[in-house]
Amino acid sequence: MRKKGKQIVYDCLKVLAIGVAAAAAAALLLFLGGFLIGENKALSGLEAAKDGLLLIFSLGLFLLAGMLLSKGKKPEKFTADNGWRSHFAVIGPKTALGILCAAFLVVASIADYLLMRL
Repeated sequence: MRKKGKQIVYDCLKVLAIGVAAAAAAALLLFLGGFLIGENKALSGLEAAKDGLLLIFSLGLFLLAGMLLSKGKKPEKFTADNGWRSHFAVIGPKTALGILCAAFLVVASIADYLLMRL
């Protein structure tokens, strides 16, 4: 039981790190787009990054809701050649998507805080 708990924490931290890296990359691209197009450079870039990240977050939650509605709370059936278990020992795709959405929300909140401070 103790080993499974460590695997859950390791898998969640791994997905969170991937999510923060993906959200930071998306935020950087959105910031550059807003910076180049907007009139007030820094504010336009931060606003574009925040809005884009919140849009990605909401689309991810919409996808997660669809996954939960279509299959319910049944455990996923993985085949040996799937490859999912080679990356994540315990958590499934629904949990991973939820953690990814949380990572996008955290980065969007940081962008909103920076926007509020400027």
